[in-house]
Amino acid sequence: MEQHLFELLSGAVSFTVAWGSLGSGVGLPRASIYRTSGVRDMHLQGKGLMETRVQIDCYGADVQQAHAAETEIRAVLEGYRGGPIQGAFLEATRDGFEDDAQLLQRVSLTFAVWHRD
Repeated sequence: MEQHLFELLSGAVSFTVAWGSLGSGVGLPRASIYRTSGVRDMHLQGKGLMETRVQIDCYGADVQQAHAAETEIRAVLEGYRGGPIQGAFLEATRDGFEDDAQLLQRVSLTFAVWHRD
C-alpha cells in the first residue's frame, strides 16, 4: 500500500511528495506522508483488510500555498480505489498556523486507507 500510495500521489500532484520526511530540495509546496496507525479487520474466515491511518502534511511558504497543496492531494486521494487500496477516506484536517514566525505553513490531512497487504 505504501509504495502504491506514494507513486499515486507523486505522479498526480505538481509538487514533491516524500514518505516520512520533507524530502530533498527546497521547492514549495511539498507534502510528507506518515503512517500513524494500522488495524487489521479479522473475521471467522481469517484475516481481512487493513485499515491504515495516513497523515499527509502539506507545506507551503504561505497559507495559500499550503491550502493549494491540500486541494491537489484531496482531489487525488478522496474516494480513491485502485491497486491494493480498496478505499481512501478523509477523516480530519488540521491547520498548523501557530504564528507568523514559522518558516513553513502546514495543513495536515488524516486519511483512513482500507487496503490488502
